[in-house]
Amino acid sequence: MTQLELVIPLRASAPGPDGRRLDPALAPWRTAVTASADACLLLAADTRIVAVSRAARRVLGFGPAVEIDMPRFLDAGIRFLDFTAGAHPLVDSELARLAPVQTLQTDALERSLMRIEHRGVHRTFDVTSSPLHSPPRLDAVGSLTFMTPMGPA
Repeated sequence: MTQLELVIPLRASAPGPDGRRLDPALAPWRTAVTASADACLLLAADTRIVAVSRAARRVLGFGPAVEIDMPRFLDAGIRFLDFTAGAHPLVDSELARLAPVQTLQTDALERSLMRIEHRGVHRTFDVTSSPLHSPPRLDAVGSLTFMTPMGPA
């Protein structure tokens, strides 16, 4: 007799470091992002970083272990700044409006500007984030985000 295991995908489940608990619907996206020449990243529904292109790792200051550790996007060590002359760190309510996070909350295409500090330099990006779906589930299983640098590198 074959025993069947009932698996119910939970939106807040965290993938394991070895990727075994990675939502299978994200696997092809992970491959595409990793191979991309564009600055892009893939987030799981719980905001964990699943894949980062080489260009995005460079501009965000991530090491190669980011895809193994899979930290949450807002806890990955990026210093997000406001657009004032003082470049103050964003508060929680402002962090929630960043396109990669907001697209998972709204389940819609989101676009925003994002200013970060990397190695003492402030960088601004035009960020576009799209939800990724896996029918028949209604909620997004993740988001795909592209970052276009604005201004000099």
